[in-house]
Amino acid sequence: METRSRDSPRDDADGFGETTEMEGTFMYAVTEGAAKINGEMVNTFEREITQGGTTLEVSAGTNGYKSDKSRAGGSRTYVGIDCVNGDFHFSPITDEDGDVVGIEIASCGNESLNAILKALTFAYKVLDEQRRDVND
Repeated sequence: METRSRDSPRDDADGFGETTEMEGTFMYAVTEGAAKINGEMVNTFEREITQGGTTLEVSAGTNGYKSDKSRAGGSRTYVGIDCVNGDFHFSPITDEDGDVVGIEIASCGNESLNAILKALTFAYKVLDEQRRDVND
């Protein structure tokens, strides 16, 4: 895995940057990783988000659009959020048969709200950028 840095504008509303200020630009560490989804490898990008007493680790990646729209040959997408410190509750949403059909995330406090917004924004931006890079 390789550590990379990404520049972002000073306004952190986009979910990027908050740790080190260098001439009006904030930087943070992004680590490359991988996830295996149904036998297919997906490159991921990971970062840690800290807001006061709340720390989340977020990881996201996709192998982009594929010509086959089925599960067998279609694209793969991964998003993971790990609460290292803070007041979060993550649980599966199940249907009437007990099958997991979704997730729910609940948190308390302003710092948790800001942290989850940054985590989801980071994941969105990674997926958006990767889907544009690969289109076979």
